[in-house]
Amino acid sequence: MHDRPFFSVVLSTYGRGRHIGPTIESVLAQSFENYELIVVGDGCSDETEATVHSFSSDRIRWLNLPENTGSQSIPNNAGIAEAGGCWIAYIGHDDLWAPHHLEAVFETISRHDSADFIVAGCVFYGPPGSDVYQVSGIFSDDDTPFSHFFPPSSIAHRHNVAARIGQWRDPLTLNMPLDAEFLLRAARAGLRFASTGDLSVHKFAAGHRYLSYLRVESDEQRGLLRRLLSPEGLDTGPIIQRSKFNNEFMVIRYGDFSEFPRGFLFEQNRRNKGIARPTLRPLLQREVMEQSDEPRALDWYGVETGSRKYRWSGPNPHPKILIPLTGSRARIMVEVIAINPAISLGDLRIYTQDRTTPLKTEVVLSSAKYLVFEISLKSNDYTILRLDAPTFSLSESNQFPAQIRRVGIAVGQIVVEPIGFQSLFFDPSDK
Repeated sequence: MHDRPFFSVVLSTYGRGRHIGPTIESVLAQSFENYELIVVGDGCSDETEATVHSFSSDRIRWLNLPENTGSQSIPNNAGIAEAGGCWIAYIGHDDLWAPHHLEAVFETISRHDSADFIVAGCVFYGPPGSDVYQVSGIFSDDDTPFSHFFPPSSIAHRHNVAARIGQWRDPLTLNMPLDAEFLLRAARAGLRFASTGDLSVHKFAAGHRYLSYLRVESDEQRGLLRRLLSPEGLDTGPIIQRSKFNNEFMVIRYGDFSEFPRGFLFEQNRRNKGIARPTLRPLLQREVMEQSDEPRALDWYGVETGSRKYRWSGPNPHPKILIPLTGSRARIMVEVIAINPAISLGDLRIYTQDRTTPLKTEVVLSSAKYLVFEISLKSNDYTILRLDAPTFSLSESNQFPAQIRRVGIAVGQIVVEPIGFQSLFFDPSDK
């Protein structure tokens, strides 16, 4: 390595353990070699350190904070303080870079010597099967940074930016996402932004994947990394075309955050990811879980009200249901309000997250429709159910203009009871 790296890459992490591996591999595969990688653990106590040290590269430095701070702000600031590079680049601990990413950023810096921030094109992948491909970061005008959000994995900035505009801030003091605040603060301070014009960042947003921190996985990252590192590489043209076809190209804009109290969006995102979740308790009697309005990422839309509260699944065709109960065998009754008209209720498949074969279900018709099945609850952990619920287009005719949503199944209340609690079918609507 050179005496002073051109880029210091800051990778803040918590809770990924061995699943951080693909992200590190994508950095070490960069064609531009004048960089260092600073992995900052946010009070990690799992296998993250061992995973980092498993890479025999003198480019990597490991720094673990003494306690968990709950966001990327303090780890990012710690990484900047340790950085020796002329420019700071960031990568999320579940994201990937194409091998030419840093090279494209460096070339853009060479062409825009007055720029303070360089932004690469980035695709947000929705959950598998959701057909969500949101593309950001490809622009040519100076006004875009004031209205469009760019994820940290797609940005690089001069080392002195934090000294000029201030550090990353505590999300509990903000009424907007902390990364949005950092970028808007820079734009409003007059710092210059330029785009590489090239899609080189692949983002698997944890906030788009319900309960992603509760059950950590990296299959998506592993699969894409193989394609990125293959001799033929990955053609991003079809991704951009699909994004434009879906009206998802350059649509991630800043909203009006003034209505939110400080820390609200931060806590919402923690719920999406499964960091904040209902209290785990033992199943001692029948429990009726009514639909509530906490966010559930791209698995479920918001609560709607008919004869009772319900939520449509979508756009993810494999939505999850969290069962915050422990015990042994339990009977579960899922009230079905509506379903994709192309399938029948009996065709719906339900799995527990740790098994590959569907559960045996029974359709019960009473004053409502229910899917009924038995499972073994985890003895000391949450149980997660996964539905295979193919989506279809639903037009909200009461909206002007009409809103089109990709939905699968509308679910009402969910009843969980210990096996043997009652031998006859209980209709929750009669309670």
